Amino acid sequence: MARLEPLEPEDMNAEQRAAYDDAAAKGGRLGGPNGIHVRIPDLFQINQEMSTYLRGTDLAPRLRQLAVMVAVRKFQGAYAWGVQARASLAEGISEEVVNAINEGKTPDLDDAMDRIVYDVAASLAEHGAIPDDLFAEAEAALGFNQLLDLVATTGYYAAVAMWVNVFEVDVPVDIPVPMADG
Repeated sequence: MARLEPLEPEDMNAEQRAAYDDAAAKGGRLGGPNGIHVRIPDLFQINQEMSTYLRGTDLAPRLRQLAVMVAVRKFQGAYAWGVQARASLAEGISEEVVNAINEGKTPDLDDAMDRIVYDVAASLAEHGAIPDDLFAEAEAALGFNQLLDLVATTGYYAAVAMWVNVFEVDVPVDIPVPMADG
């Protein structure tokens, strides 16, 4: 059960409602942790902008989803895991890869770019940094801007996992792959 119920539009003050309506008009994210963020409209708006930016980078959606899954699983964000597992499957990431990440195992990744992105995200989630050799490999494969976007994506979704954990955001009932224990 959620520690704090999402703030419904009819219960928002004028500033909260204006931020909510603006995000809704732009097709923004309104559920999950955003029902918590809207209590602080400036935080809600910054979060909307960051989320929109990260979904619009040159980092391929499949690669972004690999990083997202690593981050939300490492930080055990059950709500975020369920939503992102569904999105990852929709991006063509195999159920075997999703399940391996869910179980805390290194997935079999045949694609070199998938492997680099996974390794960067896993290192960031585990250590908050990446070693020099992996940095050089990732920068050569992705270029600086995509590497920076990968780091930002991993960090942002680690924060998302923390938000949903702290406020115990209820997990949607229709998720395809529930988060494994541990």
